[in-house]
Amino acid sequence: MPGEEDVNFERVTKVYREESGKKTLVNLEANFYDKLAAYIARLDQGANAEAQKDPNSPKALLLQDELRKVRKRRDQIFTYRERKLALLASSRASGAEVEVRHLTTQDLALFEGMVGLLKKSRAEAFGSLPAAAEPKLPTEAPALVKPQAPPKEPERMRVVRAEETKRTPVVPTLKDHVLVHVLEDIPPFAGIDTTYRLKKEDVVTLPKTIAKILVDRGKARIVQASGVSLAT
Repeated sequence: MPGEEDVNFERVTKVYREESGKKTLVNLEANFYDKLAAYIARLDQGANAEAQKDPNSPKALLLQDELRKVRKRRDQIFTYRERKLALLASSRASGAEVEVRHLTTQDLALFEGMVGLLKKSRAEAFGSLPAAAEPKLPTEAPALVKPQAPPKEPERMRVVRAEETKRTPVVPTLKDHVLVHVLEDIPPFAGIDTTYRLKKEDVVTLPKTIAKILVDRGKARIVQASGVSLAT
C-alpha cells in the first residue's frame, strides 16, 4: 500500500507539506489516522511523564513542542483532504466518473457520506418527490384531473368551438378547489400547472383531486365550509 510507513514527526510533516502543496489527494494507507492517533497518545504520555519530573527540562519542553505541532498538522491535513474530497464528491453526485484510491478509512466514510447527501440535496432542489415518502402523488394527481376536461354538452362545440379551445388550458375554477390545513411538511411535487411546496400549518386552496390525496394520506385536513365535498 503506498505510504505504508510508521507515523512519526517526520512522516506527519511530510504528509502535511505534500497535502498543502497539491491539488490531488496524497496516497495514504487505510489506517493512517489510527496510527497517527496512537503516535499522539505516546507523545502525550511521554510529555506528561517528563513534565512531572521537571516541567522546565529541555526534554519536557521538546516533547510538549512536538506534541503541539503534530496536533496542529493533523488538523491541517484533515482539513486539506476534506476540501479535496468535497470537490470529488460533488463531481460524483452530478454523475461524473470519479476515481478515488488510497483513502484512509475515515476519508472513505466522509466521501461516501458527502456523495449521498449531495445526491439527496440535488433531488430535493430539482423538485422530485422522495420515493419512500410520497411514491405515487405526482402520477395520481394528473390521472384524477382528467375527467374534468371533456365538456358535458358535445353538440354545443359546433357553435363555440374557438371559445371552448381557448378554455382548455385554463386553471380550474374556484368551485373545483377546497381550503385545506397542512398537517406536516410535504416535499415539493408537481401539479398540472405549478409545483406545490407545502409546509406544516399552511392553510391553502388546492384542487379537490390533490386535496383528496393529501387528506387520504393524513397529511392535510379540509377546512370545513358549507357545501364542500371531496367525493368524486
